[in-house]
Amino acid sequence: MRTTALLVGLVWLVAALPTLASEPAIARPSFPIGGEIRTKGLVFFVAAKGPRGAAAVGTAHTFELQDLAKVKRGELVLGHSRHVVAQTSGFLVPPGRPFDGQAGGFADDFVVYRLDGRPTGVRLLKLADSAVQPGTRVRILGVPSSMPHDEDDLFGSVKSATLDRIDVELDVAYDLAGWGGAPVLDAASNEVVGMLQANSTRGSTTLVVSAPVQRIRAALATPLDAGRGRPFAKFALRATATPRQRSSASGRTSAAPATSAKPEGPLIRQGFDDGPRLHLDVEYPPDGAVIGNSSCGAFVSGRATALHGELREFDVVFVIDTSQSTANPAGADINGNGVIGKLRLGGLGGLLAQPMTDPGDSILSAEVEAARQLLRGLDPRSTRVGVVAFAGEAHEDRRGFIFSSRQPPAVTLQPLTDDFSKAERALDDILIRAPAGNTHMAAGLDQATTELRGLPGALSRENTRSEKIVLFFTDGQPTLPYGSGFERDNVDAVLRAANRAGRASIRIHSFAIGPDALEGPVATVEMANRTDGFFTPVRHPGDLVDVVEEVSFANLENVWLRSLTTGNPADHFRATADGSWAGFVALEPGGNQIEVRARTSDGLEETRKLKITLREGAEDPPVPTALVVARNRLLEDCLRALKQVRVAAEHERTEGVRKSLLVEIEKERATARARAADQSKRLKLGVEERDADTPEAPAN
Repeated sequence: MRTTALLVGLVWLVAALPTLASEPAIARPSFPIGGEIRTKGLVFFVAAKGPRGAAAVGTAHTFELQDLAKVKRGELVLGHSRHVVAQTSGFLVPPGRPFDGQAGGFADDFVVYRLDGRPTGVRLLKLADSAVQPGTRVRILGVPSSMPHDEDDLFGSVKSATLDRIDVELDVAYDLAGWGGAPVLDAASNEVVGMLQANSTRGSTTLVVSAPVQRIRAALATPLDAGRGRPFAKFALRATATPRQRSSASGRTSAAPATSAKPEGPLIRQGFDDGPRLHLDVEYPPDGAVIGNSSCGAFVSGRATALHGELREFDVVFVIDTSQSTANPAGADINGNGVIGKLRLGGLGGLLAQPMTDPGDSILSAEVEAARQLLRGLDPRSTRVGVVAFAGEAHEDRRGFIFSSRQPPAVTLQPLTDDFSKAERALDDILIRAPAGNTHMAAGLDQATTELRGLPGALSRENTRSEKIVLFFTDGQPTLPYGSGFERDNVDAVLRAANRAGRASIRIHSFAIGPDALEGPVATVEMANRTDGFFTPVRHPGDLVDVVEEVSFANLENVWLRSLTTGNPADHFRATADGSWAGFVALEPGGNQIEVRARTSDGLEETRKLKITLREGAEDPPVPTALVVARNRLLEDCLRALKQVRVAAEHERTEGVRKSLLVEIEKERATARARAADQSKRLKLGVEERDADTPEAPAN
């Protein structure tokens, strides 16, 4: 037994020796700021032009530029042992912009520290030449909080990659506080493909956002003053000209001197006094991409979000009315089978178990299809969705008291999830069940609040960082919990539920569908008003699917995509509720410049430009998995439009042929009549007169 244990220990030691013996590639920057030593974030070391042959790369948001402009020198210290491995007194390349600052982006959020001497006790990393692809296995180097090591690594996989950001899902959940600036390495080549900027933890995993290294590589190619760099003080003017507001939560515990320095605060800032910042990201295609010819144009996609210092995440619950009245017709072909369902027996169909000629065109079907429409546009990387259905049964006893049946009036069909296929199946389940019962709006709201906040009885786990949204669909007025004769009491119950949601920081966007809901809309209007949401009246239920596309909870007023080369806007463009956007842009052969512009409801604007080359027969860059659904949806729009154009063209051509034939026929008819007259004259043909009563002789 002891021998086995010894062998196991030796095997572990041998396996660990390379790791233990390897010099770290990361350190913590430490500067005297405000009369104290501040040590936070991470840097990694790379080869660089200049007398020292090396430089340290970190994030621009770690320290304020105006603070560094007052500093003469700082130290780069190992994360655990605190050994000083290098000193720095300036920047080797012009500093970038913090991603949470004005006009900042993840790819621009970097600084390169000039080293005063060759670093000791650390190894240099190599920056990757090409962009990383989705699915690539990566490892992130950082300082562990629970082990006495100067370096440890975490593994994960790239979920998506664009010219501005790389999204990585770690294999396990991990607290990455203090890891800002950590290098993200391709696990196979050990080359740096990104630098860690922000993260969020969801359940058993952590999602990481990192900046691609292409712009760092480009900056290192032309260092300042032939590689000598410039002192921090040289950037004082720039720091004064573009100050960045400090976070209201940025007064974090100050670090002790370098010998016992403790890294500061969380990786992501929590909020900013100067309000939201617009972040515009082009996720596909990469800048400079070469694509082949496409009848629909070049697919361009990205995200626009108003940031409050932190990556924006959403939790969204669809609350769907399944009461008896939703079995009535929506007045449109919701299921797309070419038939518009109507009530059976004229207007008496509502008395039947199946009142419609086509149940797929019911109001309930319109609610579900509207939810699907929104779901298709949301981004599972930043949004979780849940599904709640409500109706409710009530009975009256002999004394006139109203009591509910044992069946709960509201039920969670799908807890919050980023697996949208599960939400799709929950919506399918709603259609399988026949509409029944009355309208217990308060129960639907309370059930959604329970899920979004992870209250007792919830099937969902709360995300404390997410913005919480309810999309509430109903075709009626509240008739429960007190019964149809107590209108005011039922409305009061809804308003109390809305107040509870508001206190839980939940925003409700309500849709009142059809004449009955709009006859007494106070409940749906007030649930939105009291939670800073939007109320949308839908007079004709069949219009709901089109109306719902106007919903936005990303604080965006508009997003525009166009070709600067042709001057034409994108075709089949869609901007969805959570700030995701995509469209097809028609290209000309050769180089094309594309522009995307976004504006928030607060008036902030941001613009991004990229170059795309159209080359016949070229293979398009692979579309990230997370964007495939959006592209396919736009392709369907494009194909439908092309088909309509072809049908219209075919109809026009056919009509033209028909008219030409008619003209030819008339010409031939006129010609034939003229010839017949000439022939008749030539043959001296005539008609013998006979008595009208004389029958014609039978032919022999």
